Amino acid sequence: MRNQNIAARVLNQPLLLEPGYARVFLGALAPRLGIASLQDEFGLIESQEKLRMRADSFGSDRPRNRPYEVLGGVALIPVSGTLVHKFGHLQPYSGMTGYDGIIARVEEALADPTVNGILLDMDTPGGEVAGCFDTARRLNELRGQKPIASISYDMACSAGMALHSATDYRYTTTSARTGSVGVVMMHASFEEQLKANGIDVTLIHSGAFKVDGNPYENLPEQVLARFQAESDRLRNEFAEMVGTHIGLSASDVLATEAAIYTGQDAIEVGFADELINGHDMLAAFSDYIQTTTKIGVSTMTVESKTKPAATAPAPAPEASTEQPDTVDTTKLAADAAATEQARIAGILQCDEAEGRGKLAQHLAFKTTMSVEDAKAALAAAEVPEQSAAAPSGLLSAAMGNTKQPEIAADAEGSEQGGELKGGAKLAAAHAKATGGSNKVH
Repeated sequence: MRNQNIAARVLNQPLLLEPGYARVFLGALAPRLGIASLQDEFGLIESQEKLRMRADSFGSDRPRNRPYEVLGGVALIPVSGTLVHKFGHLQPYSGMTGYDGIIARVEEALADPTVNGILLDMDTPGGEVAGCFDTARRLNELRGQKPIASISYDMACSAGMALHSATDYRYTTTSARTGSVGVVMMHASFEEQLKANGIDVTLIHSGAFKVDGNPYENLPEQVLARFQAESDRLRNEFAEMVGTHIGLSASDVLATEAAIYTGQDAIEVGFADELINGHDMLAAFSDYIQTTTKIGVSTMTVESKTKPAATAPAPAPEASTEQPDTVDTTKLAADAAATEQARIAGILQCDEAEGRGKLAQHLAFKTTMSVEDAKAALAAAEVPEQSAAAPSGLLSAAMGNTKQPEIAADAEGSEQGGELKGGAKLAAAHAKATGGSNKVH
């Protein structure tokens, strides 16, 4: 048997307990003692597990003790005072709000079916670095399930600005202060006071950096430099995260130099989206939720109309009675040839081809380069040196490089022996030069 000491003090011992409490007490204790069944004169006593199962079966319409207030479907989550890490309280307490409590309340509101949207009511000057960036990033990751907004009702500065930036939509009021994206560190030295009181403090340590920043001596220059470097690193990370959340570059956020902006100025710099009266924040956010919901429904409706049902096969297309358009391939080929001839002529006859015949021929016959691109390439190419006997003009050069048929002055006659004239005489001369037939049809 488990927990024998407890069992010895409970079982087979007289107890002074109110009957109703005794049933609850023993029902909760039974699983720890390994008791499978427990009953009294009124019947079976439910164990703790069964009581929990029964509680889980209660409907959501039962009153529940939420760690936030629900007003018109909006979960209002206050974030006030100094922000601290691992506070252990859900609600703001004693001038502080825990990062852990913020995330716990937001996650519970996301799972609450009575909540349509979440609004963080910000009134904080900031707080600890520890836990801040993780909380802001986690809050940003939770977006998309339900609308999450925040309002700088009084103040959303430094660590508060980190959380403010992580929501879907950011409100501000005319007197609210927002921003201060920066880092501050403090060091207090009691060295002079200790000397005045005749107190000497000896620090015994291992590791060169072990006692950096201790309050018993003034801050050495090298320690100050290390602290400053760490502060700058944190500020850069802070600015990059805020910029990513609100759509600004890290350099734009750094350019604010940790300034604090009031009212409309926060909107101008990009730290807020809308200026409202604080008393209208629930109405304004409710309108935002409805707008977002309508957009989502409209999108889903369009998709459902354009997508066929999964179980309904698509109807077979009817045979078309229309005759397909005929394509005149001969005309297309002729047009293509004319276009190509115009391109070649445009390259060979352009002013830029003068003195660059070989390059022009290469671009005209060996590439598909346009006339304008060919002109640019020719203009950029150097003109090769030409000999004195070189023919002038590109056409002359092309003709000089082409073998011409040798046409004799006294071309032979026809096969019948008669004298050939005109076109027949020219054809006979061509046939003799090329070795072909000289017969004219």
